[in-house]
Amino acid sequence: MLMSASAASRPGASRGACAGVALLSALVVFAWTAARIHYACDGNWTALFCTGTTLRVPPDLDAGTYRFEGHGYDGQFYRFLAQDPSLQKGYYRYMDAPQRWCRRLLVPLAAWSFGFGQRDWIDGAYIALELLFLALGTYWCARLLVRRGRSPLWGLLFVVVPATLTSFDRMLTDGPLTALFAGFLLYCEEQRWNRVWVLALLAALTRETGLLLVAALVVDRLLRRDWRQAAWFASSGIPAIAWYGYLAARLPPDGPASMFGIPVWGILRRLLWFRPFPDPRVQLLMRVTDFLAVLGLAISMILAVRWLLERRLAPATLCVGLFAALAVVLCSPSHMIEVFGFGRPVSPLLLWVMIEAVSRKKWIALAPPLLVSLSVSVAFARPFVTVMQSLLRR
Repeated sequence: MLMSASAASRPGASRGACAGVALLSALVVFAWTAARIHYACDGNWTALFCTGTTLRVPPDLDAGTYRFEGHGYDGQFYRFLAQDPSLQKGYYRYMDAPQRWCRRLLVPLAAWSFGFGQRDWIDGAYIALELLFLALGTYWCARLLVRRGRSPLWGLLFVVVPATLTSFDRMLTDGPLTALFAGFLLYCEEQRWNRVWVLALLAALTRETGLLLVAALVVDRLLRRDWRQAAWFASSGIPAIAWYGYLAARLPPDGPASMFGIPVWGILRRLLWFRPFPDPRVQLLMRVTDFLAVLGLAISMILAVRWLLERRLAPATLCVGLFAALAVVLCSPSHMIEVFGFGRPVSPLLLWVMIEAVSRKKWIALAPPLLVSLSVSVAFARPFVTVMQSLLRR
């Protein structure tokens, strides 16, 4: 899978190959999604936002919204924010935790902007943005691995990261954040600090854990006693902090919730406890894949720590270390109850482990993060069967 020496010496050619891999990833994911929406969701693309039946929907969005039984998932709230990023319509009143969802502004605001504020265009713009971030994440991973002498096809690993799988399936912000993290790794390695600053700013506005990119940059400069650069990197977090402050003053407080707890306890508890399912066949499958996912996360953390200790301190390694620390203190039952919960916040860590495994040719080290992805992919089994049955009946 190594590039030839001549290809490696032609940056333009390698970038073209990386762009081709990114385009391939976007086309494959779009084709699968289009088939799922057509055959399993009556052709209604709002099904991607996973809106539940137990929560209210703004009246002007309700009529055309595809609804799932139950509470739904986070994408429905990002859709409300994309339709009302200025909070003037009061759509935040339909969110169960308005400050939490509204803090994650970047993707919804970009969807509103690219949809020109038109209600009928914003959903399509949001879906297109998710596809764009998927392609960017693949491109940046491919570029990074080409720099390390690997084939650009290894960039496709980005597609199977838990955050990527879940984000395009349910229109979440974790995939875009992980894509920005991939760009962060590349441009830190290339020492293109202006781009790193921009990516840190965007990451902080994408999700709260994006502030870890800002923190890594600041800590690295402080350790080197470069006060001016530390202040400059710290400024990349100002827009996010200002937005958080505005929301705290404008919106009602969320209920008490925390994703943190006693270090390692969340992982240990998940290894010993399992959520029951009524169907015994489903329960067996989920028990096995769920256990493997938690075990894969634990091994990935160990691998990350081991490899970080072999590297010198730098913004990228500090950032990975912060995501590893996040994985250690994840403990909230709402996050740890399923791999969709605990796999998304730590996806940058899992992506870095996969990139390092390929870079070092430690192929067996790909297994732990892929076990987490395997558990996520089980959720696609039912729509996949539906699509295949529909195709075979044609």
